[in-house]
Amino acid sequence: MPSIEGAFIGLARYIRDHFPDLTWMPLWYGGIPFPDSYPPVLHTLVAVVSGLGRIDIGLAYHAVTALLYSLGPVALYWAARRMGANRLAAFLAALGYSLLSPSIWLGPEIRHDIGGWFAPCRLDAMVRWGEGPHIASLTLLPVALGLMHTALQRRRPAWYFAAALAMASVVLSNWIGAMALALIAGAYLLAGFSAAWLPLWARMAAMAVWAYALAAPFVTPSTIATIMANAPIVAGGYKANHLLEAAFLASALLLAWGLRKAQVEPRGRFAILLAYLTGAITLCAYWFKLSIIPQPERYHLEMDMAFWLAAALLCGKPLADARGSDQSHDREGVVFGNTRMRAILLAALALAVPIAIHQHRRAQEIEKPIAIQSTVEYEISHWLGAHLRGQRVFAPGTIGFWMQSFSDTPMLTGGFDNGMRNTFLQDVNYQVYAGDRQDTMLAWLKAFGVSAIIGGGPKSREFYHPYAHPEKFDGLPELWRDGPDIIYSVPRRCTSLAHAMLASDLVATRPPAYDAKPLDRYLAALDDHCLPFRWHGTGAAWISVVPDLKRNQILSVQIAWDRGWSAYAMRGPEHQYKLRVWQDKLGQMVVEPGNSPVIDLVYDGGIEQQAARWLSTLALLAGLCTTGLHAGRLLRKRANS
Repeated sequence: MPSIEGAFIGLARYIRDHFPDLTWMPLWYGGIPFPDSYPPVLHTLVAVVSGLGRIDIGLAYHAVTALLYSLGPVALYWAARRMGANRLAAFLAALGYSLLSPSIWLGPEIRHDIGGWFAPCRLDAMVRWGEGPHIASLTLLPVALGLMHTALQRRRPAWYFAAALAMASVVLSNWIGAMALALIAGAYLLAGFSAAWLPLWARMAAMAVWAYALAAPFVTPSTIATIMANAPIVAGGYKANHLLEAAFLASALLLAWGLRKAQVEPRGRFAILLAYLTGAITLCAYWFKLSIIPQPERYHLEMDMAFWLAAALLCGKPLADARGSDQSHDREGVVFGNTRMRAILLAALALAVPIAIHQHRRAQEIEKPIAIQSTVEYEISHWLGAHLRGQRVFAPGTIGFWMQSFSDTPMLTGGFDNGMRNTFLQDVNYQVYAGDRQDTMLAWLKAFGVSAIIGGGPKSREFYHPYAHPEKFDGLPELWRDGPDIIYSVPRRCTSLAHAMLASDLVATRPPAYDAKPLDRYLAALDDHCLPFRWHGTGAAWISVVPDLKRNQILSVQIAWDRGWSAYAMRGPEHQYKLRVWQDKLGQMVVEPGNSPVIDLVYDGGIEQQAARWLSTLALLAGLCTTGLHAGRLLRKRANS
């Protein structure tokens, strides 16, 4: 239960139950654009498997991630073969990737965390830490590399399109994988696969642009800006060290130059460069506590993959034809028949057996089945879904991770802090966790439309126990209790998210999270004039404006503001007009109501999101058309011959 996979299972359930209405995610952080919730490939696959197979969403998640985990070494084998490695070298590298992790050998912290020299590193990351999307990107990265290499060598539209699709799928799986893809592309360009470097770089850039166009709805400039703003904070206060970054890039360029001077063939150069780039990021973090990029410790899985790919490309005589022609395969067919090669293969398999047995035992230790219905995460989520339906809550730790796996309860917390659009909530949530004053906590919860908060002290069944001062819950009305686990009510006059007030009642300046005094006037106004509010879709809501609303009043709507929100009012049965919408100092929405009795709020992502959808559609159609035309030419050519 302590792993983050609960958030990913919750996203898959949300996609399954709400498709295709996926523009806005109202359940996390007071609302965020759905693309900011997480890259969608894995969760969409899980939703499809669960929906079509009519199986539990958790079982579907485990089935899909297990399959992707198992295909990782297969994908590495295929990529090594596409780049010219012989069968034996590619097979042994894939076998090594299945069982052995160089990061364990080189990083004592990793070894102690996972449990020994021969522990299953990828399995531990997937099961114990819930890194399903990361594992998915590790499987897709070699596929993208193999297709990228084939496209740049063969220069056919179908291969370019396939490579762009694979690159887009990596980016849409995991942000760590997206960074690793950039490292792969950089190592490839520096490896010198073509003497004419400018056309090679131009073709790679064109593929990257095509891939971005395909993925555009989920990697818009605003989403990228959100991730870039939040990642350093989520990474524990990461601060960019430009001198270290410059040294890292300079050393990579110097290494590429040295390999060229040493006349290392391009595949070898690529292998060494990729191993260096991933290894430097990881080992600088573990050995010297230096962070070249945010969360560098997580790249040890990419370092393992790069090591074994390098082993395949550097060991054994590579094929003369990188395309894997029939003649090359015929020449290589005797590899496994050679006595010496057969002996090497048998020795490798003999060594693999005890490691596999050891890892199977480790897997049994970390893959303990549980009765999910007995967990506090399940109990609280179901109770909230049944008794506080649609009302926003503050859910700490693992309860927040798992909430959307079991219910559609909106939260002020969430499962992916990198995607938090209203960054002020970082300070507010920290104050709720770390502060010792009940009145300050309640003021912030009320200001952001929270109706209940889940408490719990050191004896709570919630794993992380994030509250520094659980005694501040004393005296609050209890809604539900199971031993040390309690749901408390946040005193509010009404549970609506829409309130009428004067513009002067809004918070004038952004206050520090430890001081709720500037909220007094705003909090009083929240209780003064509540308006009926109802969602009629994940990105659409309806507000009833009562007839006695004063002309100089505005509407404070406790939803995170974004440029993609629009408000519309009806002046007659057929005439709809747009209202002014803006952001207050708390990062929430304000609407100028006009004189309409009903206001519709609609989230469509704005011009940016609409342009991204058109761009993605055009990129996909262009790929299908060029691939179809190319296939037609090949068929006609074969028919004529």
